[in-house]
Amino acid sequence: MSLSHSPVAFVVFGSPVAIFFKENYQDNKKVVDLAAKLTALNVIDIKVCEFGYINEGLDSSSLLPFVTTVPFGPKELSRLIKEEKYSYF
Repeated sequence: MSLSHSPVAFVVFGSPVAIFFKENYQDNKKVVDLAAKLTALNVIDIKVCEFGYINEGLDSSSLLPFVTTVPFGPKELSRLIKEEKYSYF
């Protein structure tokens, strides 16, 4: 029996967005490596807030390749809950 489900969405906004940028990889290696593996297995989907990384002075060119972006994290969170019927926990 095969179960089909959407990956768990992680919408990251505020200062934690910095974890997913190349210049911060060494400081966050364990978390980033695990996130990359789980993303490759379609277990999770990491969405980083563009407003957040711009506010932190980060450039999208150094974003790790397995991470996607959304214009504004809180709005994406609301959209996932309301439109896509994701559960929030």
